[in-house]
Amino acid sequence: MPRTVDLSRPLETGMPHARGVPAPEFKPTSTWAEHRMRVMRLDMPTHIGTHVDAPSHFVEDGATVDQLPLSALVGRAYCVQVLRDGPDAITAAELKAAVEESGAVLEPGDALLIRTGWDDRYTDPAYVDLHPYLAVDAAEWVVATGLRLVGMDTISPDLPMALRPEDFPYDVHRALLGGGLPILENLVLREVPDQWCTLFVGVLNVLGGDGAPARALAVLD
Repeated sequence: MPRTVDLSRPLETGMPHARGVPAPEFKPTSTWAEHRMRVMRLDMPTHIGTHVDAPSHFVEDGATVDQLPLSALVGRAYCVQVLRDGPDAITAAELKAAVEESGAVLEPGDALLIRTGWDDRYTDPAYVDLHPYLAVDAAEWVVATGLRLVGMDTISPDLPMALRPEDFPYDVHRALLGGGLPILENLVLREVPDQWCTLFVGVLNVLGGDGAPARALAVLD
């Protein structure tokens, strides 16, 4: 029977988030003791936890979350493993070689999930500041291959925050989003490396949203 794997992080107090992005807050507005029901208020940015970056995040006239085609969020996906210990770039040559060595053949319309091993370091302070990232040519290769979405087990596919200059251009985000590819960040990929799956990305349908939290599920045959 097919097995479903949750690739997403729970939304919770104290979860890692990028500097400049406010921490989420979770406040009960109705409690069992007082109201005999439970209601919670969530106050959080669009880019936190497992979430989708829509093209409008970095493209002036790019698609917003509610404008993403459903075909971008559901379909065949491959998870390639390119393990890294620190803030090293994954180049196009390395990414392509890892896919080829795994025996996978990517086709236009597929999604690519990239596991660096940093899903196991989610609670490490280095997760925000010293994670691996994609070289610009890797992002360009993904776009040129005709893929529909790219996801990673890091907080960003771009250079980590601790290493960014003041005028950092976000070239990887701009390459991917400018090519029309949504980006899925903060994934948990330890159960699906070097495997095909059917990926379902249940992103919140935020009208005009530049991004939104998502529940990402992989169905394995």
